Amino acid sequence: MARSAAVGAVRSSVRRLATRALRARAVNQAARRIAAARGRSLVLVHHRVAPDGSRPSLLVPTIPEALFRRQVQALGELGEIVPLPELLDTPQERRRSRFALTFDDDYQSHADHVLPLLGGLGVHGTFFLSGRSLHGLGPYWFEVLEWLIESQGLHAVTERLGIPAGTAAELALGCERDAQRQQTLEKAAEQVPMHLQPVQIQALPAAGMTVGFHTLHHPVLPVLADDALARALTEGRHELASVTGRPLSLLAYPHGKANHRVADRVRAAGYTAAWTGQPRAMRSGDDPFLLGRWEPGSLAVDDFVVKVAVRLHHSLPGGGDAGD
Repeated sequence: MARSAAVGAVRSSVRRLATRALRARAVNQAARRIAAARGRSLVLVHHRVAPDGSRPSLLVPTIPEALFRRQVQALGELGEIVPLPELLDTPQERRRSRFALTFDDDYQSHADHVLPLLGGLGVHGTFFLSGRSLHGLGPYWFEVLEWLIESQGLHAVTERLGIPAGTAAELALGCERDAQRQQTLEKAAEQVPMHLQPVQIQALPAAGMTVGFHTLHHPVLPVLADDALARALTEGRHELASVTGRPLSLLAYPHGKANHRVADRVRAAGYTAAWTGQPRAMRSGDDPFLLGRWEPGSLAVDDFVVKVAVRLHHSLPGGGDAGD
C-alpha cells in the first residue's frame, strides 16, 4: 500500500514537472512571437481593478490589484506600453511590439487603484468615461442588475424582468438591447453609485492620462435609429470635455458593439478613432473607427503572455458588426 502511494506520488511529481516545462516552453515561444510581431500593436481594456481579496464580480469584469500590476509589468517586459493616441501613428521602423492600456466606464476604482498603480509604474493609461456624475445619473443598468442578482438571487430577478436565463451573463445579454428594461433597472437602483466625481475626473489628465468618451447612457449603438445614434455620440461629450479641459477625440463603443453605419456617424461627429470589443491587434491599414481591443481579465501571468502572443498574431475579417 505504502509502495503504491509512493509510486503515485512520484508519477504526480513527474506530471507537474512536465507541465511546468511545457508551460515554460510555451511562454518562451510566446515571447519570441511577440518580439517578431513588428508592425502590430495591441490595445488592452480593463473595467474594475479591485483590492486583493475582494468578492468576485458577477457581471462587470474585475481583476485583483496585485494581478493587474503583474500583468502590466509583464507587458512592459514584452514590448513598449505607450499612450493610446501614439498607436494611431505608424513609425517607419519599430523594433518592439507596442501596447496601450485602456479602462472603461466611470468606476471610482480608476481613481482609487488604477491611477496610483500606473503612476508608480510610470505607465500611461486611457480612460473611456461617460461622465455620469456630471448629470446626477445613478449606476449603469448592468451595475444595478449585478446588485439585484447578488441580493435577491438569479431566479427572482429573471422573473422580475421576464427574461428566461440560466446564468447572470445570459440575463445581462437579454437586457443589453432592451432600452426599456435598462431604464427600469436604473430607476430601481437603491445603491449610491461608486462613480468618478468631477475632481477625480480632473485628476486623470492632470496626471498625464488620456480621457476618451464612452457615451453617457452606454447604449448598444448599432440598434439605434440615426437620430438617437447622433444624440448618443454627442450627449454629455461637451460637459465631460469641459471638466477634463481637453477635447474628447477618442471613443470606445459601449458593449464593444459597432458596424460600418455607426463608424460613419462617429467619423462625422468629429472623433479621430474608435475601438470595438473585437480582440484583435491593430495593424497598418485598419479602419481607425473599427479598431479592436482585448480584455485579458484575471489571467495568470504565464497564460497572459501566451494570450498576448496569440492576439498579436490573430486577425479577424473586417466588415459587419464588431462586438465582444
